[in-house]
Amino acid sequence: MDNEQIPGGAAAPKIRHVRAGDHDAVLEILNAHHVNLGTQRLPFHADSQVAARIADDPHKVKLVAEIDGAVAGYAELESWSDRPRQRHGAEVDMVATHPDFRGRGVGPALLEALVDLSDRWLQLTRLQLYVWEGNDAAIQLYERFGFEVEGRLRRFVVVDGAYRDALIMARLREPIQPAPAA
Repeated sequence: MDNEQIPGGAAAPKIRHVRAGDHDAVLEILNAHHVNLGTQRLPFHADSQVAARIADDPHKVKLVAEIDGAVAGYAELESWSDRPRQRHGAEVDMVATHPDFRGRGVGPALLEALVDLSDRWLQLTRLQLYVWEGNDAAIQLYERFGFEVEGRLRRFVVVDGAYRDALIMARLREPIQPAPAA
C-alpha cells in the first residue's frame, strides 16, 4: 500500500523498513498499553532495548507503517533460514499500531506487507504466529489473511494479572511451481 486512499478518505499507510531514526516512535508503540496486552514483553522498554530491537538482523524483517510522515505502526517477521528443516517457514513476531493511529488500517497494511513478502519474495509455505485468547480483533485480522487456529497453549502468558491461553495460528500455502518453459 502506498499513498492510496482508505475508506473515509484518509491516506493509506506507506510501508517501509524500520530506520534508526524511528526509535522514539517505536518506543511509544512498544510502551502502549494496548500493544503490551498482546505481547509477552513487560510494559516498559529501555532505549537500549528498542535500539537493539530495531537494529538490522539477517533473520528478521522489521517494517513500519507511515501516515503523513509519522510512524503509525511496527511489525516483525522472523525467518528461519538458519534452520535447514524449517527454512520454509517464518513467524509473524509482532504487528502493532501506534496509539494515535488505531483504526486507520495500519495493522492490515503491515500484515498484508508481511504476507506478500512471505509469499512472493521469500517463497515461504508456512507463516505462523501466537495470539492471546480473547484478542478478537487480532484473531479476525489474522483470519482475514488466511491464518487458522492450529492449537492452544493453556495458561501460556500473564496479561494484566490473569493467565491467558495462547492460540497458535498458521497460514499454509503450496510451494511456488517453476514457470513452464517457453
